[in-house]
Amino acid sequence: PLILKRGDAAAAIAAAPRRIKNRMWLGGQDHFYLEGQVSLAIPGEDDEVTVYCSTQGPSETQHLVAHTLGVPSHAVTVEVRRMGGGFGGKETQANQCAAIAAIAAKKLKRAVKIRLDRDEDMTATGKRHDFAIDYEVGFDDKGNILGVDFTYALRCGFSADLSGPVGDRALFHCDNAYFYPAVHAKSAPLYTNTVSNTAFRGFGGPQGMVGAERVIDEVAFAVGKDPLEIRKLNFYDPMDAIGERCFTPYHQKVEDNIIHRIVAELEDGANYVRRRREISAFNNNSRFIKRGLALTPVKFGISFT
Repeated sequence: PLILKRGDAAAAIAAAPRRIKNRMWLGGQDHFYLEGQVSLAIPGEDDEVTVYCSTQGPSETQHLVAHTLGVPSHAVTVEVRRMGGGFGGKETQANQCAAIAAIAAKKLKRAVKIRLDRDEDMTATGKRHDFAIDYEVGFDDKGNILGVDFTYALRCGFSADLSGPVGDRALFHCDNAYFYPAVHAKSAPLYTNTVSNTAFRGFGGPQGMVGAERVIDEVAFAVGKDPLEIRKLNFYDPMDAIGERCFTPYHQKVEDNIIHRIVAELEDGANYVRRRREISAFNNNSRFIKRGLALTPVKFGISFT
């Protein structure tokens, strides 16, 4: 588990004029790549083997096949015909078929191909991690967040796979674009009797940001304001500002921040205020059909964590 901490979140929440404590669930997701998991292993001279594999990480496939066969990495050649559209589902998960095909090819001394049909593929391979996010937030009557506590629990499966960095990245995105004066956030990777979940587009970042946005929406509902007002109120300070409102929960300074200007331009260009009024009028006169409109920032950390 990873813990991010700044200030005394528990004390800040306890002293806040308003508090909310809740839990949300985020489901998993299958990659559903068009080409399923497939590997063709062809034995060569001595210890050599060539593996044609649908993988996003040919170097890792090479190392793991070599380790499985007990041969040096240079004895294994991995060929990838084309790459793209794996969405993370072939970052580590392709190695299983590659290793099994290589073992059989070595044993039988002939080419061996393994291809999972769609049902087998969806049963045997890992998915996007589903999360349970516990959060408690303290805020004032205007909607300023004073303190927040997060626990991001993720279903990892029966092995670690890439769950560690996925959980870390979720925490690194739990602020999205917002400054928390006091924060305590921790990941809780869960060892479960299910298939090992793995990399998926965003790599934990989307789950982290959804937790942040859920808090914003709850605060907005509690104080009776448009969620965009609460978002703007809690943004990190612009890049020319001086003070602590430029620092993330992991104590990195947010530099070159132009989120205020970007949102102002989007709000104006999209006629956000007028459209929100029109939607509100429509919803007041429509019992069953409702409309909605949101303007939400998205953070993307440049790294695997």
